[in-house]
Amino acid sequence: MSGHKHTHKTHNTPDMMDKSDKPDTPNKPDTPDILELIRKMGGFIDENGMLQLRNGFLIGERIPPHSRVFEGIAQSVEKAYGETGLRGLDEREGRIIHQFRMYIDRHNIAYIRRNFKRDKMTDEEALKAYVHASQKEGGTGGRKMLREPARFHNKYPAGSSYRSYQKGHENKKRLTADFHSEFIIDRNGNFVSQWNVLEEDEHGRIISDIEYYRDKYLRQGEDAWEEAQRQIMDTESFNYASKNDKVHQRLDIQPPGFLDYDLRRQIAEGWKSPCRKLKSLKELKNLYCYHSDKGDTYSV
Repeated sequence: MSGHKHTHKTHNTPDMMDKSDKPDTPNKPDTPDILELIRKMGGFIDENGMLQLRNGFLIGERIPPHSRVFEGIAQSVEKAYGETGLRGLDEREGRIIHQFRMYIDRHNIAYIRRNFKRDKMTDEEALKAYVHASQKEGGTGGRKMLREPARFHNKYPAGSSYRSYQKGHENKKRLTADFHSEFIIDRNGNFVSQWNVLEEDEHGRIISDIEYYRDKYLRQGEDAWEEAQRQIMDTESFNYASKNDKVHQRLDIQPPGFLDYDLRRQIAEGWKSPCRKLKSLKELKNLYCYHSDKGDTYSV
């Protein structure tokens, strides 16, 4: 449809945090008030429960995924809500804080693709180049990424099973060394992301109506619509927590169930995550294979 474009190609407006707009950021992260930060970006929840940023992302496009800027944002959220989680907040505030993570994801994916992806390279090859690049070049200076299980990023349609749908070609997860920025990669080296699907309208707002995407992809066939849903369900998600602990459960794992935008919640009704433990033999076909990730040279 004319006037619409995929949002991973959109710009980040250099403004509020451009004083830190250099690859080698300060040793001590700033810890901004998250709601004040999003207010300056013009954040509001639209008619479909999605966070929109009226003024743009306002974090310079040269800020890398491992930046102290993003670490500071995460620390501010953990300090304010790490003990309580987001359930006790007003729903609007909870959605704003939770969904802000997806805009950091969009920034990070665009950063890797724009700065490190060359002709005929996969997203994963670009991610590896980012790891090996010096900090002056915008990379991590050889500091390897973290390798974490990707159980929540290998969902399957409710009428299928993990064994038949996903086993043997699972997505894998890679995180920056601070645990915050996250990338999901399929077996072909492509990023799996909601930002491969979500689009902006002519006014720069994210199109949040499920019918727009359903109509667009069903015109291409049932398989195309299923793939679009899979991208949205298995997407990466920036972590406010700094490790895999109870704070991670409260701030990063639980909120999607009640604070996601409506489109994703509607799609989620038809998808399931593989199980972590076997409670009965009939669940064997949906038991996640924690050994599916064979590792690589750029992560530990």
